[in-house]
Amino acid sequence: MKNLLFWLIACTLLFTSCDDKGSKITIIGENSSNIQAMESLEKEYESNHEVDLVFKPNTWEDAFNKSNQDFANKTGLYDIILQYNFSLSSFVRNDYVYNLDELKQMTKGGDYSFEDKLFENVWKEVGYYYKNPQSPQEGELQSVGYPFSANTMLLVYNKQLFNDPQQQQAYKERYGQELSVPKDMESFYRVAEFFTQPEKDLKGVVLQGATGGWLYYEWISLLQGFDGKVMDKDQGWKGNASTPILLMSPQSIEAANYYKSLKPFNAGNFTTIDAVEQRNILEKGKVAMGIIWSDYMWGLIDEGNGKFDERFGFAPTPGDKSIIAGGAFYINKQSKYPAAAFEYELYLMQETTQIKMIQQGLCSPMKTAYDAPEVQKVPYIKALKTSLERAVYMMEAAPDADLISNALTSALQKIWNDELTAEQGMQQAKEEIERGRAELFK
Repeated sequence: MKNLLFWLIACTLLFTSCDDKGSKITIIGENSSNIQAMESLEKEYESNHEVDLVFKPNTWEDAFNKSNQDFANKTGLYDIILQYNFSLSSFVRNDYVYNLDELKQMTKGGDYSFEDKLFENVWKEVGYYYKNPQSPQEGELQSVGYPFSANTMLLVYNKQLFNDPQQQQAYKERYGQELSVPKDMESFYRVAEFFTQPEKDLKGVVLQGATGGWLYYEWISLLQGFDGKVMDKDQGWKGNASTPILLMSPQSIEAANYYKSLKPFNAGNFTTIDAVEQRNILEKGKVAMGIIWSDYMWGLIDEGNGKFDERFGFAPTPGDKSIIAGGAFYINKQSKYPAAAFEYELYLMQETTQIKMIQQGLCSPMKTAYDAPEVQKVPYIKALKTSLERAVYMMEAAPDADLISNALTSALQKIWNDELTAEQGMQQAKEEIERGRAELFK
């Protein structure tokens, strides 16, 4: 009897437990460059482990809905869920996922030296939460998961247009300044205005105006350029029903008016443009610039076989701060193979693996990996590192995250369409959020 007990305990402590040998690990996430980078190493990992990796790349909306359904129904269809910080609160509050302490107790001899190499601001935003979600005032935190990516938004610009001597001369004659990549909100507007040239079928900018978070996140990035915030806090997942909403601040009103002022310079059908359509428009070469998600940049420039589309340049977004985004590895408590899933996660988090995945499009959460010589040829690598080093909280990730996103999207679309003024739109969003928060924080 004692021998049987010892055998059972030993199985739970090994990286790949006795039951985990020959296991199938299913991973679901958004079909962006991050999960594609993981897929590129699938065969390498499987050849050295008795594990079958099954990737389920989905659209952002489908990955979000399917993972939530799996958790709610306790079906255990997915072992590893790649999701973003706005899912963190519900996953922890509903006890859907293991935290890191629980996972480390299942394993033995893991190499955790990579923890000191991560962007601390990213890890704290996407992978930490209150240890006691029912009593957050106690303040003690827990680490729920490691970041699988460190996303942000970058300014992408058409180098052919910016380097055109005729355009440079025309800009200088019009504004009395040299044409350069915008570094603040004033110069961003000026460049968008200048490159809107109907006679050449050119537009200055392409914006994401679609529902589903696209408009919300882009506007939040511009709000940051005006030193504005939705709420005054240091992490998106913090806050409660009484945390003040700052949407009627001068910065928020100015950012809403500014966003609408870009309308004459904007390419495409605003309300249908998500990250994919924005990228498609940029690729046509008739737009000067756009603010694009970092995990969609690889699809913009990768031509295969180590070749890149050299038309595009990359820079941090206007202002002195960047937006923190990205997500964490969440291991499902209904998984049959949590130890094997965590072993795979630790393999992905090693610096050598991170360097390989950066070369396949990963936006790595590991700051030291960005200095590797192998990754320097990636065109956006310097801009991405700079942005992540200066990144701070902006996006909401508490239980009211979806409410805030939907309310602001509705208000900003109405402002864009002249149905509301900036003041009216921000007031409408503020009131809608305040009405819905009391129920959410029960």
